[in-house]
Amino acid sequence: MKQEAYNNIETWFNNYIAGFEIEIEEIKLNINLKRNHTFRVVELIKELSQETDMDEKDVSLAQISALLHDLGRFEQLANYGTFSDTEEINHIQLGISTITENNILSELTEEESNIVIESIKYHNELQLPKTIDSQLLPFIKILRDADKIDILYIVADYYSNNKQGNNKRLEMDLSDKPEISKKVYQSIIGEKLVNFKDVLTINDLKLYQMSLIFNLNFKKSYKIISEKTYLKQIFETLPKKDLVIDMYRQMKIHLENQL
Repeated sequence: MKQEAYNNIETWFNNYIAGFEIEIEEIKLNINLKRNHTFRVVELIKELSQETDMDEKDVSLAQISALLHDLGRFEQLANYGTFSDTEEINHIQLGISTITENNILSELTEEESNIVIESIKYHNELQLPKTIDSQLLPFIKILRDADKIDILYIVADYYSNNKQGNNKRLEMDLSDKPEISKKVYQSIIGEKLVNFKDVLTINDLKLYQMSLIFNLNFKKSYKIISEKTYLKQIFETLPKKDLVIDMYRQMKIHLENQL
């Protein structure tokens, strides 16, 4: 039954995206980027679920959360031309509002709908509150890992194969300055996920994205990131300052210790 619900929601999702009429090429590019990201995250859920006690129904429910986790990004891009979250333009709030207004989860029970909404709500929080219900945790953790793995795939590919400045929205409209924030350095040396509020330049952004490895939950996640060499690809596009080399070394050690 959950697989049927997923299929129906996927049909709605594809029709929803097709409804945006975009003239700006970079916006169209990013709409497509986010659509592809969504479906890769859905597939990663299945792969990561092999490390969990999730049954088939739970996996389908987690995949529904994955399908809808970035739903608000499409409105954010189409109507506001940005990936940057603010109090007024937050992609999670936009997505949850769209889900509610369109009654997208009507085929799910109230409990299942709550799991989907809560998974979306917490999928990119810096830290999870300790008060989260234990029943929700597996769904939230698997979505957080799948999302981070694919973000690393996207940015490693972009930084390695595209001229800087080609996609200002993916670069969060940040300045291309050589400076690296002291707070970014301190977080990474302390093996902590960088707070996005401390990101001031494109170099900071790259290091923030690399620091996603400090916030993973599954051994399989570390294995995928290690095998795909995402960190190395991003590192090779950074200035080879001593502090950058120190941060990269710290991240490599952390990654290897999780395998």
